[in-house]
Amino acid sequence: MSQFKEIPSIAIAIVKDDNVIFKKVYGYSDVRNGIMSTTSTSYYIASTTKSFVGLLIAQLADEMLFDLNDEITKFSPIKNFKNQAIFKGVTIKDLISHTSGIGNDYLTWRYSSEGEYTTKDLINALEHKTYSLNNYKNFRYNNFGYNVIDLILSEEFNLNWKKLLDKKVFKPLNMKHTSAYLSDAENNNWNYALPYVSVNANREPHLTTTQKNDATFHAAGGIISSIDDMANWLLMNMNQGKFKGRKVFNENVITKAHAKATEGNGNFGMFNANGYSLGWTNGSFGKHEAVFHYGGFDGAASMISWLLKDNLGLVIIVNESHFGKGFSDLVGSFAYDILLGNVKSIEDYNTKTNAFKEKVESKQGFDKWDENNRAKLSWNLKYNFKNYIGTYVHPYAGKLHIKLNEKGDIIANIGISTAKASPSQNDDAMRVEFRDGRGHNIQFVRGKRGEMVAAIFGGDVYYFVE
Repeated sequence: MSQFKEIPSIAIAIVKDDNVIFKKVYGYSDVRNGIMSTTSTSYYIASTTKSFVGLLIAQLADEMLFDLNDEITKFSPIKNFKNQAIFKGVTIKDLISHTSGIGNDYLTWRYSSEGEYTTKDLINALEHKTYSLNNYKNFRYNNFGYNVIDLILSEEFNLNWKKLLDKKVFKPLNMKHTSAYLSDAENNNWNYALPYVSVNANREPHLTTTQKNDATFHAAGGIISSIDDMANWLLMNMNQGKFKGRKVFNENVITKAHAKATEGNGNFGMFNANGYSLGWTNGSFGKHEAVFHYGGFDGAASMISWLLKDNLGLVIIVNESHFGKGFSDLVGSFAYDILLGNVKSIEDYNTKTNAFKEKVESKQGFDKWDENNRAKLSWNLKYNFKNYIGTYVHPYAGKLHIKLNEKGDIIANIGISTAKASPSQNDDAMRVEFRDGRGHNIQFVRGKRGEMVAAIFGGDVYYFVE
């Protein structure tokens, strides 16, 4: 940790067989106020949520609520759509294993990054903006399937995935600081690891521009958990549904959740992937067969894994996103290699440590260069700032708000994302970073008489309404 001041905190747990053999937390959950992280500190785990939802779906299938091979056209809201053609042949299992062959950017955007929606908005987007991936239902990782599962559970069965997880998973596993509601951390006065990014002039953690809320805690990425609790989750998965001698899930449910459902090759950090199951990636660590999953969002990086034949697993969570995953891989691979007897001394890992240092230096150097260049830009807006103030609406993506703050700075907002605008190289445009380190232009469109017509952001046209 002392070599990488970019990392505010890291939580680690290592499990062997049915015992937690190592559990430690380093650093701060709240840097500004000097609040240390503990083993009960709740971190946002992002897409590692999928491992929980995958098991939930396997359990519901075991309870015969539905069959994993049921086509989703059997269920609301899809069975009520006038045109169901694009959804034909897609099953519940396809949604969870990323093999549906379809996608919907508006649905996933509003669930994960916008948050100002009604259920009607989501269903409308699903019905009218779902498209084919043209990949013959081959594996394509995204959040779409899990978001559709959320709608099916609520609209067809009047069930809430968040409450189901609390009842069927969190409470039975004694996960005391885990929830699918971010507000629970504040309401219950939990120690919550604030989200940070560390790409800046000082190379130190600062709070992310975009921060999650309950509305953007979705079924593909919507859980906070502590390392205490995640160790319990890992123990249960590694021991075929048993936790501290109790059978929490039937072994066949666990087997179904872990069994490879589709092929899918690629490199995922410290692992090689060869397939995907129900919320888990199948693959290997070196020559050791592994099951794992990563999660990431602004200010969050998580990883859970275990080596099947060695019955050895680990969980790592970091509250920083630019360097968190790389640091997790460095620590995680070192831990596995030490325990597997592949490393005789810490010095043996210097090459990997130095390689990660070089990546950090490169990223920080590029960001400084980019920031210096952008500081030289002048505004290319055709009118005074006040002429851009207003609300712009896209029927499926939501609302874009432009306003001035007390200092006279121009501020852009979409849902949970708010950013101070800066000059763009384009005429009559401004640059915003809703996601730290990733800037995009907002291009304005005016009529023949100079009246405001629309703003274009992310390829979508938001029409000016007031």
